[in-house]
Amino acid sequence: MTKTLAWIGLLATACGGKSTSLPIGQTASSGDDTATEANGDGDGGGTVCDDDAWNLNEAGVGIQPEVCLAWSPVSMETMTWYDAANLEEGEAGGCRGDDCPPDSEGYCDTITGLGDRTDWRLPTKRELMDAAQSEPQLPDLDGRLWTRDSADGATGNAWTVDFGRPGSAMSLGKDDDGIAVRCVSDS
Repeated sequence: MTKTLAWIGLLATACGGKSTSLPIGQTASSGDDTATEANGDGDGGGTVCDDDAWNLNEAGVGIQPEVCLAWSPVSMETMTWYDAANLEEGEAGGCRGDDCPPDSEGYCDTITGLGDRTDWRLPTKRELMDAAQSEPQLPDLDGRLWTRDSADGATGNAWTVDFGRPGSAMSLGKDDDGIAVRCVSDS
């Protein structure tokens, strides 16, 4: 647990504090006072939910104003939608049969414990679009991000949103391995 937090701090320092992305499969666990909570109780990192501005903690978790959603750092590696989503997320996003991800761990399952949160998940298209339109004050905004939502009528496609281009959404093939992930938490 302490090694993981040290790794996150080292990564933030090495990157000039601009990015604290986690590689695929990296688990960020925290149980000490450096973790933060959206409600501000016991937030050693100083990240609280605010009605006016985005807040960012040492682990790179950003809290979206007004709705208090927590956003993870962007994944260091890109992946297919099938690697990004777990089966539950895929089904909630409207996949059917062979269009669903395998019954295995999705990317957001691998960051359990980041920011002292255990409910990281792939965001909906609406959540990502709303966050992009709220002028996010987060590092690494450019580039498409996977949503959990399958595209209606386009078998094998899922929605992506670009945080750096508010209102920009595009349906792409789920097997496209050039898309990153930014997970969301609502607790």
